[in-house]
Amino acid sequence: MSTTPHILIVGNDSSLQSEFEAALGSLRKWTPVLHHARSHRQAVEVARSRHPEIICTQLEGDPRAIKPFAEEIQAVSPGTSVVALYRPENLGFGENEHTVIIEAMRSQVQDFLRRPLAAPELQQLLDRLLRRPTEVRRELGRILSFVSNKGGVGKSTMSVSTAVELARRVEPGRVLLVDVSLHLGSCAPMLDLAPTTSLASAAREKSRLDETLLRKLVARHECGLDVLSAPIDAVEAADIDDEALTRVLALARRSYDYVIVDTFPMLDGMIMAILDLSDRAYVIAQNTVPNVLGCARLLPVLLHLGYPRERTRVVLNNNFESAPGGLTLSDVEARLEREVDFVVPYQKRLITALNTGRPYMLHGNRWWGFGRTVKKLVDDIQDTLPVSRGAEAPVARMEGDPAAALAGAE
Repeated sequence: MSTTPHILIVGNDSSLQSEFEAALGSLRKWTPVLHHARSHRQAVEVARSRHPEIICTQLEGDPRAIKPFAEEIQAVSPGTSVVALYRPENLGFGENEHTVIIEAMRSQVQDFLRRPLAAPELQQLLDRLLRRPTEVRRELGRILSFVSNKGGVGKSTMSVSTAVELARRVEPGRVLLVDVSLHLGSCAPMLDLAPTTSLASAAREKSRLDETLLRKLVARHECGLDVLSAPIDAVEAADIDDEALTRVLALARRSYDYVIVDTFPMLDGMIMAILDLSDRAYVIAQNTVPNVLGCARLLPVLLHLGYPRERTRVVLNNNFESAPGGLTLSDVEARLEREVDFVVPYQKRLITALNTGRPYMLHGNRWWGFGRTVKKLVDDIQDTLPVSRGAEAPVARMEGDPAAALAGAE
């Protein structure tokens, strides 16, 4: 089970989110991602697209009123746990606390949190719901996003190479590459594919999109990689918004082991929606002054927007350290105030691979240079973000108590 579960908080109490944020700072192991909905209706739509592990909703009055909401949640997001937040003095059901809890459990509430929220109780709740030894869960796939604040730094090359190497190691149809570079998509040409459907096709079908339909919209590469390509033009791109994209990615992670997202060089609401779902973000840079300065600006922005440092990896692509006037690795790390995780050397055969649509990771040397670094990156993914698919099982009941654009492509 991922240590970064998604929690949806439902309610219009302004202090509710601040209580959660205060409690998160004292948690052990768990680093939840919080979402917020003001009403049950809005919460159902969020659950439909994001499939959070836990939904916390306020219990006020008759606990039986939660039952229709809990049933809708199970219909749109099977496996999501519904948790009731309550203040004993505000139950208003004319019964004692124990009776109210029993009625709530009959209404498909899986667990409870007393308000005001306390960090130890939240810790215990997460331990109960996310580490149940007797329950078999279908683990969600991992979403890995490749981001930058500049174009031309090799982000798509790294996305495609990582996706191909992952696909080479697993069964066909277990890895999906999604090209979200809406106006400059290049993943399909890099793979010599000419898909007849795209991400825009999925966005237009968002009201009836499910895992089966999603798989019909992808193109299969000979290595076993599935590709959901970028729109063919700006007109098609207009059909895609963050809601549609979130739904596509949430469905993808339910049927694929790994979902690789090639983004566009901008930090806006759509990129933030991608990061919300991402288990890891690879920030791509080159060791030239403009690129390093841009990366140095991007990293703290991601941190400020709530994306944890431990889920970020820095990739120094096309290392020009040996060129006259090139920045050294030490120079780059000093400016970024953090270590570079992967250094990717420049290799001439990459140009041939790009021009012919023959991925380097399938036809080049994987034991030195570029191939060796990508192999090391994928080794790290499989070691630290393994996926173990189990059969889906109903969740057992428990007893007892956007940011503006940072920089555009050049």
